[in-house]
Amino acid sequence: LTVASGATVMIEMASHHACDDYDKMIKGDAGMESIFEWSTSVMAVSKRGATGGGDGVHVLTGPIEVEGAEPGDILAVEIVDLKPRVNPEGKTYGSNAAAWWGYQARTNKADGTSFKAGAFTGTPGINDEVVTIYELFEEDGKAYATLSYQFKWPTITDPDGVERDFIAYPGTCVPHEYLGFSDTVATMGWTKASPITYFSEPYKAKIPLNMHVGCMGLAPASHEYVDSIPPMPTGGNLDNKRIGVGTTMYYPVEVAGALLSMGDAHAAQGDSELDGTGIETSITGTFKVTLIKKATFSKPWMGKLDFPLGETNKTWIVHSFTERDYLETYKDNPGDIYGASSIDKAMINTYLTTRTFLMVTYSLTEPEANTIITQAVDFGMTQLVDGNWGVHAVVPKSVFAPTSVRRALTASSKKAKKNRRLVAPPADLALSNETVHWGFFSKLEAPKLTVASGATVVIEMASHHACDDYDKMIKGDAGMESIFEWSTSVMAVSKRGATGGGDGVHVLTGPIEVEGAEPGDILAVEIVDLKPRVNPEGKTYGSNAAAWWGYQARTNKADGTSFKAGAFTGTPGINDEVVTIYELFEEDGKAYATLSYQFKWPTITDPDGVERDFIAYPGTCVPHEYLGFSDTVATMGWTKASPITYFSEPYKAKIPLNMHVGCMGLAPASHEYVDSIPPMPTGGNLDNKRIGVGTTMYYPVEVAGALLSMGDAHAAQGDSELDGTGIETSITGTFKVTLIKKATFSKPWMGKLDFPLGETNKTWIVHSFTERD
Repeated sequence: LTVASGATVMIEMASHHACDDYDKMIKGDAGMESIFEWSTSVMAVSKRGATGGGDGVHVLTGPIEVEGAEPGDILAVEIVDLKPRVNPEGKTYGSNAAAWWGYQARTNKADGTSFKAGAFTGTPGINDEVVTIYELFEEDGKAYATLSYQFKWPTITDPDGVERDFIAYPGTCVPHEYLGFSDTVATMGWTKASPITYFSEPYKAKIPLNMHVGCMGLAPASHEYVDSIPPMPTGGNLDNKRIGVGTTMYYPVEVAGALLSMGDAHAAQGDSELDGTGIETSITGTFKVTLIKKATFSKPWMGKLDFPLGETNKTWIVHSFTERDYLETYKDNPGDIYGASSIDKAMINTYLTTRTFLMVTYSLTEPEANTIITQAVDFGMTQLVDGNWGVHAVVPKSVFAPTSVRRALTASSKKAKKNRRLVAPPADLALSNETVHWGFFSKLEAPKLTVASGATVVIEMASHHACDDYDKMIKGDAGMESIFEWSTSVMAVSKRGATGGGDGVHVLTGPIEVEGAEPGDILAVEIVDLKPRVNPEGKTYGSNAAAWWGYQARTNKADGTSFKAGAFTGTPGINDEVVTIYELFEEDGKAYATLSYQFKWPTITDPDGVERDFIAYPGTCVPHEYLGFSDTVATMGWTKASPITYFSEPYKAKIPLNMHVGCMGLAPASHEYVDSIPPMPTGGNLDNKRIGVGTTMYYPVEVAGALLSMGDAHAAQGDSELDGTGIETSITGTFKVTLIKKATFSKPWMGKLDFPLGETNKTWIVHSFTERD
């Protein structure tokens, strides 16, 4: 097909998994039958894969030539509509293959044995691959899919006489034997070695549809033919559920005519496409195709586009992969990407791509981009199955939107006094140097409060970053001052970290002893309310540290040089760490944070005479020199080696607040003291923005009394906490604490709980880590 720029076209897309059940997804549909015809005498589509040997699986419709498209241009493809393809009986089905290339195959099964896939895993005739056939349906005006049946993949011989005992070749047709299945597949010449194992009554889960196009993109210039599975700069197999109706994809054009192809449509999929595929189904799409000529580029990012970019009315969707361009990295043998899959490299590349995109699009400095990414952008695993694994970043456009009238988020204004959500109730555990412990969880720490099961308690939490600006977050607040007092004569909280040497950073309120709690029980902690702590001027501030432990420090800066953090990186006196002070505010009844100012971390000498040239010790107070800053910090004995570098007029991004508790959990039994930074089975520093109002956390109890502590409250954070911290601020929380005794466990999962579990009215939130314990 050849179209002009601006054309709207309707394109039919066939699922390459349709022959997992020929009768339900192909039979009686002339178009589908013509594609999947493969008998002893005919193979209707004989070239399958880049070499023709099956190395590439998707049925792609196209290519579509766009008139006038030349290398250097951009093709914009708007997804106007997607409709499921119905069979002659008026029904739509889809298939999911839990296959050898799925992530689940990389670890043991639930019974402890390895995942087997016939000859592929060196276990001929033994196969754990399972296919699920889904049926699409409507309920109360909403579209869903449910499991129709499942079957174990059999050993199949194709019409050419080739036997395969795992899912190995695109377009393989399964010769089913269930009641009513026609003889069409058998007649074509497909046979199986033994009867198929069916699971005919699977759990009838109700999967909400999120129809999207799994594989859409342009032909690359580098190779004559490329495998359709690994994604690339010109798009292809992104497998992102966000590429649905309302999304426009922008692809860099590399060849004349652009040559747009699309297929691999999905009825539904979660982030990761974990077991190998989505719900693969055939879909008809309506697309508007617009050519953006290089000479007419109107936006700064257009000249830098070297990746597939998505846009909706509310978000940008940035994609990258293990290799940003695997066709260049492995140009002599592109298939080598399958042995190089790395989620860590995909994350780094997506961060770099997002950083560049935001700096170019919104004229941000690198420090501005890093802090905005950390607080407002959500990173997610797009797919972990396509060789060139993918990560995406979802950037909300509202962060960069013009603002209307802003009002300080304050409990002292007349309006705020009437607004109870800004006024914290009296605390059951108020902040002081006597009610907190700094940087550790410990079974030996004396309880600061004892409560009965079912109690609702109000707990004040202090940010360990408050001394990044003493005047804005500590001064005049007696509780905060008592915690952060560190002068030449006094250190109010002297033990900081598990060893006392700063190896652990969070100011934790507690511990709270729960009467009757014993090892083996579960403690449920419901977050009833969270309110920001206001300073004596009625304002609330927070701090973000783009520090040496942040992910951005693992790669080069925008100028190509490495990230430096003083002595920590072997570069004494040279430090790229930047702190952003945020102010919380209200606009149109909604709460936000915006950048107040930024500064480069200076070389600081503490009141005990220890000099540090990077962010190295919890509770360090910055001796600022900006106009109006008091002499309190200097009087305590803090000094700096040279004047501080300030960025006083940063981009006024508008970060929506998502207040949550970064570090909350129970003392573990295994050690007397543990660092508060790494999360653990009993909770701790999860740093999940979902641990906010309305969430109940369930923690396994390991010690008598449970010993619950909490702190590290955040005003906002995106998924990743990329640069090192969220917007760290002090918050007062209301929590309901309920002890679930082992003898009264009422749900099956309770006896298996060995991780911190979250629950809301709509979701479960499962946590795990590099090491589960």
